Amino acid sequence: LGLGLLLAAAAGGAGPLADREDGALLVLLLRGGAALLVLAALALLARSSVLGKVVTAILAGVLLMGLAAVGVVGTVVANNAQAEQEAVLRDAAVGRVEGLQQSLDGIVNDARFAAPICLTRPTGCGAAVDALAGPAVPVFAALLPATGQPTILGGRAQLTGPEALGLAGSPLLEQVLAGGATAARVPVGTKVRLLGEPQSIALVVLVPQGRPTPTERATSALAIGVRLDDTYLGLGRELSGFGTSLLIGDEVVASNGSANERAVLERIADEARVADAAPGDERVVPAEGTAPTVYFTSILDRDRNPVGTLALSRSAKEALRSQQQALRTLLLVSLVATALVGGLALLLGRRTVEPLRRLTAAASRVAAGDLTVTTGLGGRDEVGTLSRTFDAMTGSVARLTGDLRASASRLETVLSSMTDGLVATDGEGRVTSINRAALAMAGISDPAGALGFALQDVIDVRVDGEPLDLSATGQPDVDAEVHPLVGDPEPVKVALAPLDGGEGVVLVLRDTAREREVERMKTEFLSNVSHELRTPLTPIRGYADILHTRPGLAPDKVTMFAGTILAESLKMNRVVDLLVDVAAIEAGRVTIDPRPVTPSDLVDARLAAWRDRAPERASDLRRRVAARLPAVQVDPTWVGKALDELIDNAIKYTPVGTSITLVASLAPEGGRVRLAVRDAGPGIAAADRDSLFLSFEQVDGSATRRVGGLGLGLSFVRRLAEDAGYPLSVSSELGKGAEFALDLPIAEVVPPAPRRPSARRLRPKR
Repeated sequence: LGLGLLLAAAAGGAGPLADREDGALLVLLLRGGAALLVLAALALLARSSVLGKVVTAILAGVLLMGLAAVGVVGTVVANNAQAEQEAVLRDAAVGRVEGLQQSLDGIVNDARFAAPICLTRPTGCGAAVDALAGPAVPVFAALLPATGQPTILGGRAQLTGPEALGLAGSPLLEQVLAGGATAARVPVGTKVRLLGEPQSIALVVLVPQGRPTPTERATSALAIGVRLDDTYLGLGRELSGFGTSLLIGDEVVASNGSANERAVLERIADEARVADAAPGDERVVPAEGTAPTVYFTSILDRDRNPVGTLALSRSAKEALRSQQQALRTLLLVSLVATALVGGLALLLGRRTVEPLRRLTAAASRVAAGDLTVTTGLGGRDEVGTLSRTFDAMTGSVARLTGDLRASASRLETVLSSMTDGLVATDGEGRVTSINRAALAMAGISDPAGALGFALQDVIDVRVDGEPLDLSATGQPDVDAEVHPLVGDPEPVKVALAPLDGGEGVVLVLRDTAREREVERMKTEFLSNVSHELRTPLTPIRGYADILHTRPGLAPDKVTMFAGTILAESLKMNRVVDLLVDVAAIEAGRVTIDPRPVTPSDLVDARLAAWRDRAPERASDLRRRVAARLPAVQVDPTWVGKALDELIDNAIKYTPVGTSITLVASLAPEGGRVRLAVRDAGPGIAAADRDSLFLSFEQVDGSATRRVGGLGLGLSFVRRLAEDAGYPLSVSSELGKGAEFALDLPIAEVVPPAPRRPSARRLRPKR
């Protein structure tokens, strides 16, 4: 737009160039280019914004109205200016033609009076001829004999020898000498072309010498003429600012203009076909570009024969000055009106488009993710309705987006908290979603190392040793293995399902290691329970059968058998009690009722019980209790059961004669009392310590193991210590025994209330 306005300003300042033919083309190109650039700028403005469309539409309408007004008014102005120019030229030409024709007629008439002088006294012919014409009329006189050389008699326009010979050889002379003109008649006047360089045109009157008869020829003729040249045309110029030219056919033979103006005039005459005009016709060629306005009219001699064509011209600048002034004024008015209307359109357009701009800005913010934006526009028009609808829409979208985000968050939480691995792919088999369980199975810590990669490169799932076939969708759970980047393969159940539309699959991996471990533990449990129950049941059943079938047994036998049955039943009862306690802890039905207990009481109670339960190991059971230990805040029943399991474990894994010591001391960390069961047995290897507290696990898990049991004792102690908050520790070295310890909390000591002083006042001693 700026470039177009700059070109328009340049075109306006290049007005003087329009007076030249090439300059007019330059001005036209500048104006056309400026118009095209302005139109292009308006088109781009209309494409870029609604305000541009509104302003462009209004400006286009105004411009069309302005162009129409300029076209109509300009045409009227141009026609009026042209008519005015034609009238001016016609008026000027009429006087000029009349003057020329009168001058020519006068020369023809005056030639009769000069002829006798020239014929009788040739030496005074030149002065006589000059006296007949005006002081600056280029006249000449010559005697043209029938034979021989012509004689130049004088005149202001001296004939040259070639010109005189040309007159002597013209067909007109032959006609006069043969009697074609007589003294009784008006002398003949005609135009002839005078030979020479350059050639010129002259109007000549021929008068025969003597009185030729039809049978006699004249011997010579007198030629009196006027040269129709630039000097002749310059005479009697009544008006200034006009160019006067004489044309014979399409050729300018005389003119007061320059050579360039003569060439332009000949071109205009040729295009207007002036040579073909009938005598007495007149034509007006209007100014165009740098070409002048030209008025053509015929010049006739006395006999109404055409002498030539008079061309009266006025320069285009003069001819078009009023027209250009009017059009320039009209154009400036149109431009000012367009600018004013454009400014008004811009103001009104901004008020109209401002709501749309605010709507656009609000839509952009919504597209950027800001769903809280509102337009804040009112009104009853379409824009107001649109803004209210937009605000309602953004509110609805915000609520829906919030719901979607909440749902997505819940779904992400669900997926993240799933214990089963979940992997989703796109249609090309690239991972698009993966949860933490699947990452853990694959041995990958960062999701960025999985998203966007091929499923086979992320997680290696094999069925019967072969890679998982992703096309085998819709099958039930299939036993497979996941091979992580580091570590041993993990057993899983694989479920593969296609996504809606077939664009990818969903892979669900369920870790079956726990299931297999539970299955193993169940098998182990059943095996151990059956073994532990069958072992005491066998002697119980055998001795009971003997007592039933042999009533006459000796009393000592009966006593022995009954004692064995009682001992074995106590073993069975302990197994059942342990199972019940473990089940109670697993079910969360254990209630801890702590109270202050001295460590020595706990130790002594357990020693007394086990000396009665295992008299063969009574001498091996010992105690070591530190002096002045504080009381502990524990439930003595459950702590006693935990100590029983630790003592039972020590008795099982140490031979007779190996000491088992119950130790009570302050814990190294302070603030607690440590109760420990220490033995001098074979000790526990470091590799076996991790499995000590697992359910149904024993250091020697073989079928031929030396020590029986369910493998639940230490597991029971661990669960009880965790639930009650008693830290459990183990220390051992091979060949140096083992120590299992519980750190028990110290009971709070309530200070005794101070005694009240006696109300009786003590008397001082005397």
